[in-house]
Amino acid sequence: MRILILGPQGSGKGTQAKRIATADCVPHVATGDIFRAAVSDGSELGVQVAPILESGGLVPDNLTIELIRERLADEDGFVLDGFPRTVPQAEALDAMLDEIGKPLDVVILLQVSDEVATSRLQARAEAEGRADDSPDAIRNRLRLYHELTEPVVERYRDEGTLVVVGGDRAIDEVAATIEEALAQVGARS
Repeated sequence: MRILILGPQGSGKGTQAKRIATADCVPHVATGDIFRAAVSDGSELGVQVAPILESGGLVPDNLTIELIRERLADEDGFVLDGFPRTVPQAEALDAMLDEIGKPLDVVILLQVSDEVATSRLQARAEAEGRADDSPDAIRNRLRLYHELTEPVVERYRDEGTLVVVGGDRAIDEVAATIEEALAQVGARS
């Protein structure tokens, strides 16, 4: 099973991706987690991306695409979260997956309002103390989502692989809707 989860920051992508990955024994590949670990480790990649993450910006496509290529090359199944965020990234992902013979089975969009996303991100900032959840960074990330990632959503909608799930409900309700959607598209038995 190869699943992509899209949605604005604060939509619950990470929470739902982890649940799916655990249930299906496939890796949860989250670019945000990979970048934050690199920053924490002080690696060369971490030094490059730290100021970008703190401002709520997007890591350049070339760095992100290569990171994903390396991470997915040996995986038969995965739940991808946080990538692609731009049309060039989506095109690169699709080409890469075609090249290795592992196309996406389904793309799930967790849809929430900006107000819900902002409220969740502010709560996360308080609970986890994440510097990338400052009010300015949140506004910037949501602006970038609307400008750069919504065209990615439309691209997958046009291809017919997109399933829209309302992400503004309780975690278990969203998970149940995702399970039903996965069963309908044949990604679950």
